[in-house]
Amino acid sequence: MVPLGRALLDRGHEVRWAVAPEACARVEAAGFETFPAGIGGEDRRAAFDRCLAEASSLPPQARPDHMFPAFFGEVCTSPMLHDLLPVVDSWQPALIVNDASELAAPLAAQLRGVPHVTHAFGALLPAHRVAAAADAVAPLWRANDLEPRPYAGSYDHAYLDIYPPSMRFGSYDHVPVVQPLRPVPFDAMGEMGGPFVAGDRPLVYLTFGTVFNDPGLFTAAMEGLARLDVDVLVTVGPAGDPAALGAIPLNVRVERYVPQTAVLPHCGVVVSHAGSGTFLASLGLGIPQLCLPQAADQFINAGQGAAAGAALTLTPNEATADSIAEAVGRLLVEPAFGDAARRVRDEIAGMPGPDEVAAVLEGRF
Repeated sequence: MVPLGRALLDRGHEVRWAVAPEACARVEAAGFETFPAGIGGEDRRAAFDRCLAEASSLPPQARPDHMFPAFFGEVCTSPMLHDLLPVVDSWQPALIVNDASELAAPLAAQLRGVPHVTHAFGALLPAHRVAAAADAVAPLWRANDLEPRPYAGSYDHAYLDIYPPSMRFGSYDHVPVVQPLRPVPFDAMGEMGGPFVAGDRPLVYLTFGTVFNDPGLFTAAMEGLARLDVDVLVTVGPAGDPAALGAIPLNVRVERYVPQTAVLPHCGVVVSHAGSGTFLASLGLGIPQLCLPQAADQFINAGQGAAAGAALTLTPNEATADSIAEAVGRLLVEPAFGDAARRVRDEIAGMPGPDEVAAVLEGRF
């Protein structure tokens, strides 16, 4: 969401960001005034872990249907609304832009008569998943003397879609207004790490984001990649511990964090959990991917990447050292994967950029 926020700032608008307390410093460093809002810190992590434990008996592909309404609906919405309404009342914004998993903003907007738009973080979420979250927050709407809106009001005004059109997932019939928005990678270059220097061999980047950093999966992937004539960069996340990975193969470099905007331009293949940030940033550069989805929207991304011919996918039960080595070997030598990834890259490049969409929002709201 940072690129759109910056585009609005550049066009002379005031932009203020309501975000979990521990994220305020990072958002402020990106150039925005912030308001701490919602559940955060250890409480948020404990609630997430509790919801994840509740879903642990389900197949991995089914867990997001439990997690989304349980965590983003039941856990996060009420405390976010409590903190968000005073911000809306004191500042009186002309427009609210909310993340697709943030369900308090549509209710706050309805209560105060402010238009709002929902900003995608990846693919359009399955309608049944958002409908389940709407059921979870319906009592909060009724407690505020409002009839609950379909899909928790998420699509009442407009939906900013950052997903490549040819890769859209499922039906859009329940979304009246869709505004495409080119996904523009953003990371905090100054936080950790620095410029990345690649070697002469193909570079394979291995990451599982900041939440699903299973040392066992890292170990299997590194074992497989050690068999290939490549250089490997592994990032375990700012809170990760490289020592937890044990012995590191000679062709592997492990870091907590290296900015993806510095690394990805050098990559021949990306191996990841198919989280939307990494997945779309890699597609935007035309890089073939091996997707090892674990939860959340990752299974959608992995499936759509494979359907587009730009990725291979291994489920949690399929991801072994042997299968990972075989898949990455194919991605490196079979040109069809790179060709497909570059077709998607060109499609992303043709999507309206943040400044164009900021102008659209000005005209519409």
